[in-house]
Amino acid sequence: MKKEFRLLALLLGLALLAGCAAPGAPAAETAAPFARHTPAPQNETPAAETPAPAATPEPAAPAETPAPTPQPGAVSVRSTHSYEGGGEKMLFEGLDAAGNVVWQHTATTEYSTELTLIEEIGVWNDRFYFTRQGIVSCLRLSDGFLLWENGEFDGASISSLIDKRSGNVYLCGWYGPDFYACDKNGETLSRFASASGDFFWPSDMSWYGPDSLVIYWNGGAGTEMALPYFVDLTDYSISWDYGFEDMSANRQYWANIFISDFVEQFKSNFPEDEGSDYELASFAHMFCKINRRDALSYDGNYDTFSLDTVNELCSRFFGREIHPAEGVLYTNPWGMEWTYQNGKFRFPSGDGEAYNRFAVVTSYLRLADGNVLLGYEIYELKLEEYFSSGMDGKLYYLTGEQARSMAETGRITCLGYGNAFVTPIEQNGHDGYFMRKMDSHMYSSYIG
Repeated sequence: MKKEFRLLALLLGLALLAGCAAPGAPAAETAAPFARHTPAPQNETPAAETPAPAATPEPAAPAETPAPTPQPGAVSVRSTHSYEGGGEKMLFEGLDAAGNVVWQHTATTEYSTELTLIEEIGVWNDRFYFTRQGIVSCLRLSDGFLLWENGEFDGASISSLIDKRSGNVYLCGWYGPDFYACDKNGETLSRFASASGDFFWPSDMSWYGPDSLVIYWNGGAGTEMALPYFVDLTDYSISWDYGFEDMSANRQYWANIFISDFVEQFKSNFPEDEGSDYELASFAHMFCKINRRDALSYDGNYDTFSLDTVNELCSRFFGREIHPAEGVLYTNPWGMEWTYQNGKFRFPSGDGEAYNRFAVVTSYLRLADGNVLLGYEIYELKLEEYFSSGMDGKLYYLTGEQARSMAETGRITCLGYGNAFVTPIEQNGHDGYFMRKMDSHMYSSYIG
């Protein structure tokens, strides 16, 4: 079996579940005031400030004007991308209903970069939009005639939308601009070079409502997790909501323990790695081994624990219960079985493994709806120190700066980083969290 890296059972068993304040920890701090930001619009007419929506949007495209019924001979577009002479080349071909090429248009650049310089935007009525080296271009779909070009966008590696009601084009570029709009005739409607100096890498544009868009920053402001900002299409104003809060020793301690539970006991990504009933039961098994030994009965080789215990923890951390089928859930290559029968799980105990991986939360960012993004780094204590003295409880008070300093001395090693989207809750009298999403990135392939 793979050697798994876990946390020290005694520490978390006493600390996480007993609900008592950590020794010497101060009382929980008062939350810092929530910050709302609306940058001044970079348009000629000042935009009225409007409240920002909640920060967990569900895309909602505007109602479309019914598209005309395709006529015989209607043209579609096929594109072929290549690199030639140090630059990019894109061949656009108009195809009739039978697949015959009725027109061709070639777009080229003189150079190439890590970004994509020629990209399709899409089709609206008899127009086909694309970008080339920061220039927005429009071809007539029926015959490939170049109707217009506009060089004011000046972005690459785009995210884009077309307003099906009007033919307006909305864009953002990986290195900027944060937002750009032009109409069906190529007239610029709005351009924000940079909505905020705290953020960068705008991407993943989608509809938020009939007259608003949501675009995500993929970095900045102390976190690598994508954060939303909102564009009001009635006046092209941009707004976002976030508020960084300080982390007292008490908050740091409980946040570190919470994320450590996940990086030790579960896969690096949730819900992408949400997995099967077996995987969630395994999470509960590892949690009990570290934090709740009395929930397990041990016969020397196997741990037995109840479905009620598993579902309590699954509801607490994942917002769901499992309903496993009777029988063998998993068999490893060595013939060891993980089973479920009559409301009981029977899993190999795995005693003697090292539980020396832990997390240090580096940022606490509260969104408009009250949810929180926790930025964290993943560390492990050197095995020789772990086996000689176990995990030091002081490790769970570490700030990011302190952990990095310790890593320089070689006592601990940084394995990676991540972000967790959580809902804060009170848990046995201390800070607690409900896990909604986590995304970890390891610096190199790590086999535990």
